[in-house]
Amino acid sequence: MRSAAPRAARRPSRPLVRPAVLLVALAAQAGGAGRLASQGAPSRFWRPEERLVIPDLSRVTAVAATQGYVFAATREALAVYERTGGRLRSIEGPWDGFPGPMTTMVADPSDDTAWMGGGGVWAAYHPFARRWDAGALPGLADLVALDAGDPARGAYFRAAGRWYFVAKHGLFAEAARSAPSAASRIAPATQRELLSQAPGIDAVRLTIERDAQLRATPITSAAVSPVRGEAWVGTDGNGVFRVDLGSSRVDRLPAGLLGSAAGALALEGDEVCVGTDERPGARHGLTCFRADLSRFDAFPGALGAFPGTQVRRLALTSQAVWAATNAGLVRLPRGGGRERQFLERDGLPSADVRALAPAPDGLWVGTSRGLAVAPDDGGRAPAVRVSFPGPEVLALAVTDDTLWIGSADGLLVLMPGSSTPLVVEPDARTLREPVVALAAKGDTIVGATETRLVLRAGGRWQVLPIPGTPIGRFTAAAADADGFWLGGTSGLAFFQPARGVWRELTSTGDLPLPVTDVAAAGEYVWVATPGGVVRLLKRAWAR
Repeated sequence: MRSAAPRAARRPSRPLVRPAVLLVALAAQAGGAGRLASQGAPSRFWRPEERLVIPDLSRVTAVAATQGYVFAATREALAVYERTGGRLRSIEGPWDGFPGPMTTMVADPSDDTAWMGGGGVWAAYHPFARRWDAGALPGLADLVALDAGDPARGAYFRAAGRWYFVAKHGLFAEAARSAPSAASRIAPATQRELLSQAPGIDAVRLTIERDAQLRATPITSAAVSPVRGEAWVGTDGNGVFRVDLGSSRVDRLPAGLLGSAAGALALEGDEVCVGTDERPGARHGLTCFRADLSRFDAFPGALGAFPGTQVRRLALTSQAVWAATNAGLVRLPRGGGRERQFLERDGLPSADVRALAPAPDGLWVGTSRGLAVAPDDGGRAPAVRVSFPGPEVLALAVTDDTLWIGSADGLLVLMPGSSTPLVVEPDARTLREPVVALAAKGDTIVGATETRLVLRAGGRWQVLPIPGTPIGRFTAAAADADGFWLGGTSGLAFFQPARGVWRELTSTGDLPLPVTDVAAAGEYVWVATPGGVVRLLKRAWAR
């Protein structure tokens, strides 16, 4: 080893939708088929309990309710909640059969089927079997209704100014001469109906129509249940609210991630934290939730703005959640309190933070201009620079008291008591390619350049060929009890170096791509992607 050289509102009496905003070209997806297949080309069959994609569920376009469930159609998925308690039961996205944004929805009280219509498509979701039926309509569906006297018979859709009927489990929409009258049908609530049955809603309207960042989130849809004395209100940006018709009390249901473009994630026990990147018109920040989806907590940041536009990596300590962003290092106390942002003036070599790892006295912080250690005591002490100027740090991993560094100059190591990283030469050739990912388990370390693997086993480093189907350019690595997970621009792989095992997923039908981060604990592996965070059951890979 040798020293590393540094390198420089109106209130309409119609369903609360905005077709002009929500219209999408869905006819090509639905075609004339009656039953909708999953999007993409899945390489395997996933049972519902084996794969779940969690996106942003705040932008609700239609809502419906039965005695057992609340359904919220969003721009990216159908969220299914348990009516009692409001717990998120399942999420049905494009990979599960959701055909796209819906403009209207109603639910059958006899068997909980959710009927919905959108741009050139009708769909029916059967929650008991978790099955989708879908087909084409001649235009945008602006209303769906059931016959209150026989709701199980099927659904009526109004599209292009005419009514069409789809029988339960039917394949096609047939022209209907008429639909049930307004007095004898089950349909989405209009704003006039919502206000007449919940006149006190104006007192809490600001709570519903303003998010944590004080942005406008207008009401888009509603379902009223006078028998139960409640209404369910969907918003464009603030999720779904339960409104008590008597007291006008409002309770917000879990709204998924703060934005769907997941850039990084971290795990501790059954808690998952996900950082999302900024996208036009979308929320941005940190969301922590339970693996069983029982609780979601969102952190958009002080003054309603999370620093930067990208979250590169997350780290969880006993005291805080740390986020590496392109505008500094962010520390959010886990017990509540004021967040702190570390910048150059706070000791970082650069505010462009790329990697994180636990340090004895805080947190190792890799930046585009070298390495620092940030304190984790909640005080105002600055970070301490370890190497400045230094190479761009892309990945970090710790074994005992040794820090391994993936840098733009190759693989480096920082020995205990030293402030100068040394170059690691895995074989006869010096590895000068950028090392973009590192993960350690015991004394075994797996690293990755964009196209090659680097392995340390038995105290010896070596460069390996890809032992199976490539997953594109490597982006992330994580250790697990039985091996290592590797993320790439074209897939996800599980790697067991000692046994030569390599199992990969490379289909957009299996998960959104590219993979931006990966972590594993317990029975699940969690994958950050531009379409949300994916929860995969690990034992399903053995099939």
